[in-house]
Amino acid sequence: MTRVAIIYNSEKPKAGTQARRLKTWLRRHDCVGIIVPSSTKKLGAFDFALTLGGDGTMLKASRFLAPARIPVLGINLGTLGFLAETNPDEAYAFLENILKNGFHAEARPMLSVTVMFKHRSVTNTALNDCIIHSGDNGRVITLNTAVNGEFLADYVGDGLIVSTPTGSTAYSLAASGPIVHPHLSVLLLTPICPHTLAQRPMLISDKHELTITVGRHAALQKPVLSLDGQTNYHLHKGDRIIVTIAETPLQLIINPKRRYFEVLRAKLKWGERG
Repeated sequence: MTRVAIIYNSEKPKAGTQARRLKTWLRRHDCVGIIVPSSTKKLGAFDFALTLGGDGTMLKASRFLAPARIPVLGINLGTLGFLAETNPDEAYAFLENILKNGFHAEARPMLSVTVMFKHRSVTNTALNDCIIHSGDNGRVITLNTAVNGEFLADYVGDGLIVSTPTGSTAYSLAASGPIVHPHLSVLLLTPICPHTLAQRPMLISDKHELTITVGRHAALQKPVLSLDGQTNYHLHKGDRIIVTIAETPLQLIINPKRRYFEVLRAKLKWGERG
């Protein structure tokens, strides 16, 4: 019997209602639907998962779905919804087709981010991006970067965004980074308000290891490392961040009726005149 995890954003009342409706619908179609809040840390065995909410729900769920190798379909209850492949109105027809004909999943790389503090280290993952920024007071920070041990640059400014192709349409885009097609095997480095006209966004191979060392900043300043805007760490001078591609990607179930460039045109309102 098909087992489906229904992961929902508990802060959205609409998501809880939709989760219960989906569970009932799955039961009528001889499937087991188990409702799971997005705050969970680990799942059991499932054939695939559904997320109910916005992109934030998908980002949170990706951290435990990717290592468990559970494919996921996003059902958008938010606004922009770049990662969600369907909405509540279309979801049931899409699910019926999945149960009848199976699904196609696209591998989306995750970032593996290791933070090396003075007396400890911690490793976590992110689907969109890893951001080092200047913290609450907005003072300038210096980030020393190296690629595979070779010095790259000192980034002086408000910070640096390291994103996957999936994350290129998130904060990186707002910081004037390029849109990167999700099939490309690259990492995107986007400086945040650099104090030089010479530093621009650049791409490196996803086979590279990027090392970022926290350099000079104001004595009372606490730079912050943020993973997908959800997991945050305060940094100090000398702390190192090592960024690589995670061993296991997220398997994202794709809607065959939804094309990538069509999504860009719709979500970014290309061609509209205001």
